[in-house]
Amino acid sequence: MPTPSRRSPRPHHSSSHNLRYAQNRVERLAAQQARLNQVKVDPDFFKRVLNLAKTHNRPIYAGLATSGLVIAGTAMVVAAVGNASDPRRFFDDRSMWNEMLGDLKLSAWDVWISFFSLVSPYWVGHAAETVQRYLRFELIGMFDELGRVATEMSNTLTSLAWDVVEYDVKLVTLLVSAGTAFTALLPFSAIPAVKLTLGVAAVAFLSLLSSLMQEFIGKVKALDLKLEALGHKIFELRSLFSVGDDKLHLQPPGSDPGLWKPVTGEPRAAH
Repeated sequence: MPTPSRRSPRPHHSSSHNLRYAQNRVERLAAQQARLNQVKVDPDFFKRVLNLAKTHNRPIYAGLATSGLVIAGTAMVVAAVGNASDPRRFFDDRSMWNEMLGDLKLSAWDVWISFFSLVSPYWVGHAAETVQRYLRFELIGMFDELGRVATEMSNTLTSLAWDVVEYDVKLVTLLVSAGTAFTALLPFSAIPAVKLTLGVAAVAFLSLLSSLMQEFIGKVKALDLKLEALGHKIFELRSLFSVGDDKLHLQPPGSDPGLWKPVTGEPRAAH
């Protein structure tokens, strides 16, 4: 394959390269700023959730025991607290996918500009046309599809993160309310009317707790199905855009000396 000549590059190609570099730099700075502007959760948020749950669980367990619901009630409280999660994990995963989305956009732009500015003007023949078709109709399409997947992943993880925040807040609110109520009623539990009130409060608390867990599980299940579908889509894209040993049907290297046009010639108009 002929090598490029020793001639200095033309000024307009240098300007094109500098312009592309400047555009990419602006895009990268914009992507970095977007990452900095993303929502961040207080790192101590989940720790406070667990501390509040632990503090108010004691009067709740005592109230459930007094009401005769200690076994079932305690199991439900433990399960509810066990479902609480640190939302920072999901926000961090969302940020990772946003970074990948930015990288995909920049990479697609870089490949396109690099090929049609620096390679295509000096390359003629069957191989050049084949690579151009592959670039136009497959590679850029792959970048677009991967960008859509990254966007959907980011949106799904954002929804999951906020669902976790909502569940944590609702759970703590419910535990604090129930713990406060049981704390006020327990000293008078020997009075029949108060004991009856404790029983009613315990049943109402467990009912609200059950509804909260069912709501959260339903949301997580729906989002999990979306994540699974996106996983299948990624595997489909891998098989669809995978380049095998001879997918481009190129001739063996060196078999056609006319594949390359030396840079000593005038460049063709970029496609």
